[in-house]
Amino acid sequence: MNIMRAAVVTVGTLLSFNCFATNSVDYPKESIRMIMPYTPGGGADSLGRLMASKLIDTLKQQVIVENKPGANTMIATDYVANQKPDGYTILYASSSLTINPHIYKVRYDAEKDFAPVALLADIPLVMVTNKNSPYQSIQDVIEQAKVKEKGLTYGSYGQGSAAHLAGAMFQNMTGTEILHIPFKGSSPALVAVMGNHIDIGIVSLESALESIKSGEIKALGVFSKERVNSLQEVPAVTEIVPGCITVGWNAVVAPAGTKPEIVKILNEAINKTLQTPELTAFFTNQGTVPALYSPEKFAEIIRAENKKWGELVKETNLRIE
Repeated sequence: MNIMRAAVVTVGTLLSFNCFATNSVDYPKESIRMIMPYTPGGGADSLGRLMASKLIDTLKQQVIVENKPGANTMIATDYVANQKPDGYTILYASSSLTINPHIYKVRYDAEKDFAPVALLADIPLVMVTNKNSPYQSIQDVIEQAKVKEKGLTYGSYGQGSAAHLAGAMFQNMTGTEILHIPFKGSSPALVAVMGNHIDIGIVSLESALESIKSGEIKALGVFSKERVNSLQEVPAVTEIVPGCITVGWNAVVAPAGTKPEIVKILNEAINKTLQTPELTAFFTNQGTVPALYSPEKFAEIIRAENKKWGELVKETNLRIE
């Protein structure tokens, strides 16, 4: 009896909680599939596989990454939305979860069809330009865009991506018009910036950080609430355009109806894994930090972003039929 009480008293540790919760719901008792909406080898896939390899230490079961890329993440998202809510099929999600329903015709509802499990990390977006570009600041871009009127171009890592909407929000808040040119990923967009084929690029900070630090490209601003540690000399866009904040993110969600006890087990296990040396090093190299949010906090973010993107798409007429 004393041993059991001691275990309950130390429930703050993940292992003791997991043992207690597993007994109450008998989970997990077999391997878990994490559906990845991207092709193998990319940043998201690498993070997902690294996390999956470490989750076995806590869950005592394998987490198998299964790639289902295509349709701007919608193939994988639709698939998971229709799976049994037993905790054995989960989705590696991104900010596209809350963007796609407003841009495209989709068969899922971001809030109703999924149980938020864990937010892995925010992905800062950065506005960059060619190293020889005349633009030295966000204000330079705004002023030139107003003068040239549709003459400026910006590249993003895809139609309907967080970077695309960051550009749309920037234009909406500054009263400018800049032609959007979508690329298939941040890397091709960066190549276009380096080749001076587009005026500016809006890409993930992780993909651009090395080129910024080496001087190959210039960073004009980061679309975050405040300056990021890895680029303290670069202003947040919101310092010049108040409220212009767009952050991509990676996360894990499960089908709606998944038991809260299972969601909590997964959340605790993922958050513990995100703090391991291997994952800490991964995030440091990306210029970000793990989120470590509860399911409830993550649900708040989904609601807020769903509302924000819905309003922006209506204001800017971005919907793609």
